[in-house]
Amino acid sequence: MRKLPYKHKVSVAAHRGVSAKVSENTREAFAAAIKCGCDMIETDVHLTKDLVPVLMHDDTVDRTTNGFGKIADFTYEAICHLNCNPNGEFSQIMTLEEFMELAVANDMMVNLEIKEYNKGENGARCRLCVEKTLEIVEKYDWVSKTIINSFDAYVLEYADEISGGKYLLHGFYPYDIMSNVKRNPDEYLYCACIFDDRNVENYEYLQEKGIEPWAGAGVKTKEHFDSCVKLGAVLFTSNDPEAAMEYLTELGQR
Repeated sequence: MRKLPYKHKVSVAAHRGVSAKVSENTREAFAAAIKCGCDMIETDVHLTKDLVPVLMHDDTVDRTTNGFGKIADFTYEAICHLNCNPNGEFSQIMTLEEFMELAVANDMMVNLEIKEYNKGENGARCRLCVEKTLEIVEKYDWVSKTIINSFDAYVLEYADEISGGKYLLHGFYPYDIMSNVKRNPDEYLYCACIFDDRNVENYEYLQEKGIEPWAGAGVKTKEHFDSCVKLGAVLFTSNDPEAAMEYLTELGQR
């Protein structure tokens, strides 16, 4: 199987940018991630009312902007007037295309979590979000440094189907954390973020299947990083990637 182009024993992805210190999923958060030298940036993709892929974690703009309402009810022009840094200087919501330009210019691996799920009447939007995301990645010729991520297995299975297996796919383990699981994820996952991240059986299962074990943003102490590395974690997604890299360096993993 094709592998991501890792440069260290254990890699670090900035979770929504340096979200522990800067407003998440903003240009400023991504710039901070690039500056601190992390290996990858993780971000979240939604569609606006007029089907522009934009970067925001929640279904609504309420928590992370000075506005209110569902992303799906805003046109791109309207959503651009919202401040993604409500307590400070104006920061405009980024499009996926703008993010890819930044990633390519800085030779950064990217983890794109698709947040449009196949539920209720959202199936068509979900498929369009997958299609548009892959189109933009391919426009920038960044497939080799991109991983597609979702809690909805339908998203991963659809991405796998329409791309002919071209993309590395990121799921979650145990698999019942994901929704809409139809195929066996063992067949298509490149990596899985382990929720019970000190459970040796979880690591052993994924390693046996040839799936990379990753650990999530709940890992915050040097002792916790050490435990996960010893069990087999090869990448950590962190809100504070600078601290994560410092711990891993002290542990001899970078």
